[in-house]
Amino acid sequence: MNWDNIFKTLEKYTQYKHYLLLFDQYKLPRKQSRDEMSKVLHEAVTDEGFIGSIMSETAMDEWLALHQKDGNNYSFVYNLQEKIQDGLLNNLYVSRNKYIKLRLWDINPHNESEDLNSVMPNLTDITLVGIHRNENAGTYTFSFVSPCEVTGSRADGSTRVFKKVFFSHCVFFDNSNDVKVIFNPTSNLQHVNGVRKERFDWTPIANMVFNKVQEYIGGVLIVAPNWIPQALYKFAEEATSHNNPKITAASFNAQEMIEEFAAEVLKQAGVDTINEPALISRLIQDIQISFESQLFEIYSVEEEKENSLTIFKQRSDGITHIISVESTEEGFKIGPAAQAARRSRQDGDIDLLGVNLKTNDRMYKFLVEQGTDAYLIRGTNTFIEEEVVNIVIRRLNEYRTKIQVAAERHIRSEEGTSFPEAK
Repeated sequence: MNWDNIFKTLEKYTQYKHYLLLFDQYKLPRKQSRDEMSKVLHEAVTDEGFIGSIMSETAMDEWLALHQKDGNNYSFVYNLQEKIQDGLLNNLYVSRNKYIKLRLWDINPHNESEDLNSVMPNLTDITLVGIHRNENAGTYTFSFVSPCEVTGSRADGSTRVFKKVFFSHCVFFDNSNDVKVIFNPTSNLQHVNGVRKERFDWTPIANMVFNKVQEYIGGVLIVAPNWIPQALYKFAEEATSHNNPKITAASFNAQEMIEEFAAEVLKQAGVDTINEPALISRLIQDIQISFESQLFEIYSVEEEKENSLTIFKQRSDGITHIISVESTEEGFKIGPAAQAARRSRQDGDIDLLGVNLKTNDRMYKFLVEQGTDAYLIRGTNTFIEEEVVNIVIRRLNEYRTKIQVAAERHIRSEEGTSFPEAK
């Protein structure tokens, strides 16, 4: 292993939290700085001691290629029409050395030269540097590096272009048709391997990685995430639910009174409630929302003990309604923002949701957004472990299954109704 290149890569791209995850796994002593951590890591791999090294070179090579999957990343989640052929991913993993032509430690990331052709001359294309298997998670991960160009500054403050390493990963799951493309949204990016993002849209970069992995697994067809607005609606409703039987009972008991009150108010205003059923339904709904919101203020909101969720941002129909709340504790559970968010969900499809996830006594903050080919989960300047993102994916998959089952039942019901007429 070329430790000179490894040290340079660690210095440029590895965060302190990346070290912490690895050091906890191997029970290595923590240090105060990244530089000290890199020295401990070097010793753990190279010091044979009496019974061999603490960490093998193979494990080090795998971690080096894989560790950037955790962080302030974007995760694009595609859904395949059909699962990958049985055994294909495992065969690629077993024969990975046949496909990996470049190791990350073969690359010297020093990039001060303004002659970009002389910087990392062996990194000229998106390149496979690892195929990994995680038995516990049931995943196969293909790790890639690509050349990218970013704008930066010279010592005198003038602008110049730097060549850097762009890390990306493509993750396949044993128990679903999902495929996840992960990368860090590099600041001041010009392009990745000649591919440019579209303003704030990183889809072209994600598609480049997704297309590259198909060189190894073969061509695939994807299912557009048209179900995401419904799933985000269910996500928001569940995340903002009070989970309090007192509120449920009070709301149920007041239902008839609210309906009568709404009808009477409209009659007093000269509205024909018989010919305007949509209007009265909307008023009833608004009163119910306001009533429950007041109950939230009086009674406590029951939180989930594990993987509790709150909402801090909601966007409907692109830009029609954007509602945000700064509180990371209550989110849209109580207060005026909660009422506005619930009303907005009734009026249009949700295409973006800001989610706070509390797990293992830590709060994670990220956005879930609909896309054309894939939906996107992106961090908001927070270091997020890959497994935390998977919690959200699993929750969305639960909603997707319910949506699909309901749609199939509806189709069967319509077919059953129309069948006698077809005779």
